[in-house]
Amino acid sequence: MDVAIKEMFDYYEVKIPQNLAGAMMCAILSDTVIFKSPTCTKQDTKICKELASIAYIEDYKTIGMEMFKVKSQVDGVSPRELVKRDFKNFDMYGHKVGIGQLEVVDLSIFDDKKEDLIADIKALKDEEGYDTVLLLLTDIIAMGSQILVATDSLDIVEKAWDVKVENDQFWLKGCLSRKKQIIPFLEPKYNL
Repeated sequence: MDVAIKEMFDYYEVKIPQNLAGAMMCAILSDTVIFKSPTCTKQDTKICKELASIAYIEDYKTIGMEMFKVKSQVDGVSPRELVKRDFKNFDMYGHKVGIGQLEVVDLSIFDDKKEDLIADIKALKDEEGYDTVLLLLTDIIAMGSQILVATDSLDIVEKAWDVKVENDQFWLKGCLSRKKQIIPFLEPKYNL
């Protein structure tokens, strides 16, 4: 989206203000997980560098890491607020599926919260009639996601990634994107 906005500024030959360029750069860094996400394009990288230049920011990757450190602050936040922080609903062949994602720089921040998060996604599943609720705890440094699972269709979840769900969770190495690495694998299994 910010790439399209930058292109619109260029098309109409409007100079991007320094503060807006910095904000747009941060949005690209967040959306692309500092260029690590499979959704990242060469255009994202190119425009982020251009925006950093306009904003007089030399080390934009450090700013990206600082943003993710702030996003990693979970103390004092209720399990439901964490689950719903970045949560999307999907209709998968008539089955209601909810998938949340928390991107952090170190999964250990969830060590004393994981059981509460699992309990909350189970409660959410029952309260709102989901077939499946997943919560991705995405570690952008380790490049993967611990996926917490509440489901009536355990076989579908396990078949989607050829995994074994143990203690309501599994690790998915390399998984940073709900859009590219979760939905395309899970949705087709609901159609079998």
